Amino acid sequence: MTFFAMKKITTPKNIPVIIRFSGLLILLTSFSLTTYAQKPDDWEGDGEIEAMEIEIVKERQITLPKANRNFDKVPPKPSEASIKAPVTYDFQSFSFQAPQINPQVRPLKLKPESSPDIYGGFLRLGYGNYASPLIEGYINNKKDKNKLIGARIYHHSSGKGPVDGKNSGSGTTSLSLYGRSLSDAIALSGNFGIENRTTHFYGYPKGEPIGKDSLKQSFNLIKLGGELSNAKNSDLSYKLGANFSYLADKYDARESEINLAFKSSYEVDDDSKIDLKADYTVISRKDNKIDAKPRSLFTVAPSYEFLPIDDLKLSIGLIAAFENDTIDSKSVHVYPNFKATYPLSPSVDAVGYMTGGMEKVSLQTLSNENLWLAPNVAIFHTNKVLDFGVGLNARLGNKVAAHAGLGTSLLKNWYSFVNKENDPSKFNTVYDRGTTKRTNLYVALSYVQSEMAKFMLRGDFYGYNAGDLSEVWHRPTTKLTANASINVYQKLIFSADIVAQGGMKALDPETDNVVKLDGAFDLNFKAEYLFSPSFSFFVQLNNITSNKYPLYLNYPVRGFQGLAGITWSF
Repeated sequence: MTFFAMKKITTPKNIPVIIRFSGLLILLTSFSLTTYAQKPDDWEGDGEIEAMEIEIVKERQITLPKANRNFDKVPPKPSEASIKAPVTYDFQSFSFQAPQINPQVRPLKLKPESSPDIYGGFLRLGYGNYASPLIEGYINNKKDKNKLIGARIYHHSSGKGPVDGKNSGSGTTSLSLYGRSLSDAIALSGNFGIENRTTHFYGYPKGEPIGKDSLKQSFNLIKLGGELSNAKNSDLSYKLGANFSYLADKYDARESEINLAFKSSYEVDDDSKIDLKADYTVISRKDNKIDAKPRSLFTVAPSYEFLPIDDLKLSIGLIAAFENDTIDSKSVHVYPNFKATYPLSPSVDAVGYMTGGMEKVSLQTLSNENLWLAPNVAIFHTNKVLDFGVGLNARLGNKVAAHAGLGTSLLKNWYSFVNKENDPSKFNTVYDRGTTKRTNLYVALSYVQSEMAKFMLRGDFYGYNAGDLSEVWHRPTTKLTANASINVYQKLIFSADIVAQGGMKALDPETDNVVKLDGAFDLNFKAEYLFSPSFSFFVQLNNITSNKYPLYLNYPVRGFQGLAGITWSF
């Protein structure tokens, strides 16, 4: 038996599979041939096995296409129904005690803010041409919220005037004391003052001066008053005041006046309230030829303010006046008192009113308007039979406001000033016993930029239809006023104002002719430089164009006036 030593043939893994199959087939064939050669007949004929050589040739490379490996994504597992486990709470007391700590760090203290300087005193000193000294001063207590006590002194005079130097000098001097006290419920205030106003009758014909003693005129006034009111805002507010004044001039004219005034308001709700005003005045007067009985005037004015419809604010009421003036046959007068406001837009309001009343006229009110009154002038109250007007108030942003309107008044016993026939330097009062119709058309514009810049402009146009008189004397038909101020870097303050008017007529007492007075134009300018918050220097220029326009017939004003001085707050 012959054994064959078979050599193991190892094929690398990278040899194609078909080569491995061919090798197995050859091996099986060889095994069959070997078995056949073992037959006895063959052993004798063939003594040995012929040598064979098997050659495996790798000639073909099998390539397979790349497999497509697009696998489907595993679908999400369907959600299971949520299981709500029962919630249980276990409260256990827990005590914790921290050890005491003594910090060694000192807390930082804020430095207290310094309060702004509050000045209780003010002093202004100046001097100008026409021999014009100026002294003005205030003194008040500081930092007391419950009371205020103070005093004021004022003096401004001109030793010379527009006509004949000292013959037209004038001046004003006043001293006043005032105080106010506040409590939780009421507020109480009082005042006392004295005043002297001096002038000269320089309206005499040119070249005919009169003696100095008869030229000078002065008014001395003493005032005393007090007021009581509630100190806090409430539905019911009230104010009660009492005043006394005494006036005397150089020509033996004397007048005393007592006035009582009451004002209250009750707010029914947010849209309605009730107002009540009452005023009582008693005037006693004596002159060198007049010893008139006391004149009394009592006025009461109730009103009710409400909203009848949305946005329409309406006030209805009446005014009743009781007086004993001898010029009027009636002693009781009743007037309507209606006011309405309606917003045409968020920035424009329409206003209207219809009212009336008695206007108090006294020697004090007349002298405030005209210092050159003649002795023994007639004095009567003015009956404002009707006062009707409409207007528009517009707000152009937060800084600009505009106003325009038209008003008409029916005035009975309205006074005018006319020059005295035998002395044109003095004025008498004449009264229109009929009804004077006065019409006023006005337009106003204002601009306010905090305290840095301000501007105001107003124009008035008047029309008069006299009753019994031929004209309304010494009343302007046009008037324009404008003022502006600007603060530059809190150091320089500039201000200017303009006053222009025209259309006044006067009656020449010697010819009885109507005289048209020249129009007035007055331009003023002021500059102030602040060296510090408490000290400043100022220069004031008045009537820069030196227009000697007449205030009244024969009474021109001063020309260019310059004034310079200092102010000190302490």
